[in-house]
Amino acid sequence: MSDEKICHWAKSVDRSLTASLILGRASARAIAKVHLIELFKLVGSDQDAALAEVAKVRSFASRRLLMECFRLTFSLIGTDPKYHILLEKVDLSDQETARGYDQALSALLRECGGKKDTLSAKVMHYPITKRRVLLERLEHPDFRRSRRVQLNQNFFYGLSKNQPEYSPLSWWQWVIVIVAISSFAMILME
Repeated sequence: MSDEKICHWAKSVDRSLTASLILGRASARAIAKVHLIELFKLVGSDQDAALAEVAKVRSFASRRLLMECFRLTFSLIGTDPKYHILLEKVDLSDQETARGYDQALSALLRECGGKKDTLSAKVMHYPITKRRVLLERLEHPDFRRSRRVQLNQNFFYGLSKNQPEYSPLSWWQWVIVIVAISSFAMILME
């Protein structure tokens, strides 16, 4: 980690966030996230070193913005991109958004071996509100229903497939079996 680059980062953050506050808090948060991503690259994703550098920012308003976005940005960097929907602001009343959220949550739950305790430990570094929504969604009837349907479909597909998914040979195998049974039945009838 280069002290010169980090010093330049602190000055740049101070100026740009102070100026971005004129545009509003939403745009200032977006700019703060970009600065934090750059900081995490400079310090090698070391959370303690990044916090120390954020503390060196002179402007209180800039420091506050950085701290508001710190945990979310740190989580985004350390999380697989397929789980980023779990960290975004989502409207779960929209069916399509809820389906995407549930798919990511199901994948994360499978990765944790289906154990909710392991999942809770894995998302401990998520922001409190995102973690609360995630854990509440685990108990939601819609998630349970979609998970049950996925499990049932996977179970039946697993029984009928002994070749890779979408293999063009599987339907040919059925044709051969049907032709063989029909010809055998025709021979017995004669």
